[in-house]
Amino acid sequence: MGLYLGHESALRYWLTKRGDECLPDCSPDTTLANATANKGEVISSPLPFECSEERPLHLLVSGKRGRRSTPGVREHQLSSTLPRGSFRLLAGTVGVASPELTYLLMAQCRDIQDLAVIGCYLCGGFSISDEGRGYAGPRDSLTTPEDIASFLDLVPGAYGLNKARRALKYVVQNTASPIETLLALTSSLPPVLGGRMMPQVAANQRILVPERLQSLMSADELYGDLYYESVKGDIEYDSYDFHTGRYRLDHTSTRRNVIEAAGIKVVSATWGQIKTFELYQDFWWLVENNFGIRHKTYNEKQLLAQKTLYCMLTNPQFRLF
Repeated sequence: MGLYLGHESALRYWLTKRGDECLPDCSPDTTLANATANKGEVISSPLPFECSEERPLHLLVSGKRGRRSTPGVREHQLSSTLPRGSFRLLAGTVGVASPELTYLLMAQCRDIQDLAVIGCYLCGGFSISDEGRGYAGPRDSLTTPEDIASFLDLVPGAYGLNKARRALKYVVQNTASPIETLLALTSSLPPVLGGRMMPQVAANQRILVPERLQSLMSADELYGDLYYESVKGDIEYDSYDFHTGRYRLDHTSTRRNVIEAAGIKVVSATWGQIKTFELYQDFWWLVENNFGIRHKTYNEKQLLAQKTLYCMLTNPQFRLF
């Protein structure tokens, strides 16, 4: 017998994982034949976090045999055989859905816009707090859009599969903060989902430093926050947390000068420029103007989707789980 975390609990486990924590090993299990959700195991098992009626534990079970209606627990039936590696081993007899399976499970209960956000967070280079929001520190990506796509190919007919594939087209890998994720999704999503029809974007893209300027950066390469290769443009998000103070200001200015010397146009984003939706819209007009991208107009439905995306990712009360 054992407990298998899924849905919001699996998402909570993965997105709060810090950079200094090891990834759990793969489980040999391909079904949930031994899964349970009884109160005794919930109490005695070494869970990664506490659960309550307000923040229930989401567990996967194979069918009615495993369902116990335990207080503070939400049970989700998953009876199909899954690819090897769909689960990871935690302490004791506790397992968790892999990042790829977690993405598919979330497709069963979230819309396309939410799912694109979740995909970016799973494929991003930062962790968030146990409150389901904010920035808690850097870490390596948990998965990649390619790995998620490969997993989805192995589960034909799975519930939520079509939505998962559609949202995956808009996921931008390697964003390094919630605001970078907002900027990336504004670029990748279609207008009906809150995007702006921007050229293809890559987050934290490698940029070679011209040899003459390598001494200024003490490096032969750097990484542009959001890089648009087709127009040779780069958006640099200069947060107040990491870009204030004399040394950091010097480094930020030098970095921008070096990127421009490499033949790339740079626009700096700060919270002051995007702290309201109206300012955010003006910021994107500036980006399009400086990168030589044609300005577009949007209908009422598209503007509402853009505002929904903006409010979701800038609202301090927004929670992913």
